Amino acid sequence: MGANAGAFALEEKVNAYFFYEGLCGSCDDNMERFVSLLEEKLPFAEREQYPNSFHFVNVYESVGRAQYVKVSDDLGIDRDMLTLPVLILGGRVYQGYDNISSNIREAYLTAAEDLYVYNRPYSPKTRKTGESLFDDYSVNPDNVTIVYLYRIVCEECAKATPVIDSLPKTVMVDGRERPVDVVRINTRSGNNGERVAALFEAWQVPDRDRMVPFIFFSDSYLMGFEAISSGLLEGLGKTPIPWRLLKSN
Repeated sequence: MGANAGAFALEEKVNAYFFYEGLCGSCDDNMERFVSLLEEKLPFAEREQYPNSFHFVNVYESVGRAQYVKVSDDLGIDRDMLTLPVLILGGRVYQGYDNISSNIREAYLTAAEDLYVYNRPYSPKTRKTGESLFDDYSVNPDNVTIVYLYRIVCEECAKATPVIDSLPKTVMVDGRERPVDVVRINTRSGNNGERVAALFEAWQVPDRDRMVPFIFFSDSYLMGFEAISSGLLEGLGKTPIPWRLLKSN
């Protein structure tokens, strides 16, 4: 399954690997079950937006076992911790049909966004922790910066994102025109969950407010579509202070 890559400059595809155990030729319905799930949860109209390949791999076949070993080793995934069937997509692992069903649409769209929007595909082997957690994110101290947390499948985020997209390129702060920068963090991408947790802790966000859509200013935050749509411009006009966690460029 794939889409026409002609519109894309990149040659990479979003690769999804469905690994399963198939020992009974007459009673193995794993592939049919996954295809049915795929068609229900991730319609072809969404899949065809990006070049992709869905691989159906029986780990009891010699070629399938070799592919299972290679993909898991390339990503640094411990096979001893896996229970088949497994979907590996966007560098993340989803085990069992219920888990796959619940996550496949968001996992696919997030992997596509990582590759084609940010050109930053995730691999557990390149996972960052500690002081390196925000190496990919920096702020210009002369600009007004916000950090926007979202999920692709979040209905409130679908309303908030156009508000973010329509922000002015500059705002007046203390009588001076400053460029506006937006750092966008998809909370389901790679190990962004750790980045989000670090931000919540640094800003001492109460548990009841830890949800998306979410906006961080350098000294405050807004949570939810209503608060973002009504308070974002006012927040941009405040004098920014040095950012915690994010580094100055």
